[in-house]
Amino acid sequence: MPTAIYTEPVTDTMAWTGADFTSKEDFAFDLSARNVAALESILAKTAHKDRDDITPEDARHPDLDDDLARLYRDLMFGKGLACVRGFPVEEHSIEELERIYWAFCTHLGYLVSNNSFGHRMVRVQEEILPGGVQPARGTKSRAELAMHNDAADILALLCVYPAAQGGESQFASGPAAHNRVLAERPDLLEVLYRGFPHHRRSEQPDDQPDVTPYDVPVFSQIDGRICINFTYSSILPAMHALGREFTPQEVEAVELLRNILIEQQVEFRLESGEAAVANNFAMCHSRSDFVSSNDPKKARCFLRAWMEVPREDRRLPIGREYFHMENKDLRLGYDVVEGRDGAIARNDYKNVNAELADMFKAAQAKPKVKNT
Repeated sequence: MPTAIYTEPVTDTMAWTGADFTSKEDFAFDLSARNVAALESILAKTAHKDRDDITPEDARHPDLDDDLARLYRDLMFGKGLACVRGFPVEEHSIEELERIYWAFCTHLGYLVSNNSFGHRMVRVQEEILPGGVQPARGTKSRAELAMHNDAADILALLCVYPAAQGGESQFASGPAAHNRVLAERPDLLEVLYRGFPHHRRSEQPDDQPDVTPYDVPVFSQIDGRICINFTYSSILPAMHALGREFTPQEVEAVELLRNILIEQQVEFRLESGEAAVANNFAMCHSRSDFVSSNDPKKARCFLRAWMEVPREDRRLPIGREYFHMENKDLRLGYDVVEGRDGAIARNDYKNVNAELADMFKAAQAKPKVKNT
């Protein structure tokens, strides 16, 4: 069931708006030469291991531990957003870079699977389907992505190669959006705390339904810590699949929130060697459409990792109905489905008809905010 509605303005540092920042310098976290040397020493020390077998113990280093603990605290209890700069992209192959990035990420939490195929780190890179069709999956498309949440406590996106044009990142604070709704339309908070069904995009086990058998709250809270879980491109297809119409009040609530998130966002461009790291359930994120380099060796490529943190630090309330996947043990990410065709995790949705795939794509477009 939904949590109680929080009726006080949130005043902590997580409730920022884009106007609070002049540039990404305001939330930059620069890896020092000692930090990078430590990560590279971990790379050498773990050369005999598969990437996914590198443990937090393997990744501990006196020149790394305290600095990344400080980053973790800021992500969970401070601004919730950092641009981590200084990853040694040019000095390493992408396979080595993935191992370095994996070691870095273990300091922030347990890396969970990004899909039902079991990929705990994925390359966000454009693919073209037969006939020149753009995939419905945002990780494999060049299209813009509307504000949304991922499926873990911490999201980390490392830029290996940026786009030739476009591809800017946007983030918007959930607590700050909650403050705006509270100030302007408090009557709509009940709708957003009640939430909506989510389409699972064929990531669920075969014995589970495509659409959540419950509504997932958009807003929830634990002792005044606001959680946001809002992915319109999952909500709209779910409503369609159920034959359920939005009420007029639901339309108002959804459109108000979509516009607030854009109005209050911070936008920046990640360059090679920079990572956007964020408290996923404290904010939504989006992306501009992009044109990749004509050089296939320099095509836009990001590495994405999702981390789960200890439950006492988690912003998402504990309970199956607060998350769109019915994972075992209430874990985040996606449970691995044995025997699952790798194509489902690679580029498009299995068992999703063309109409629904088009709806996924349409719902990923950003609303056009009206000038006032």
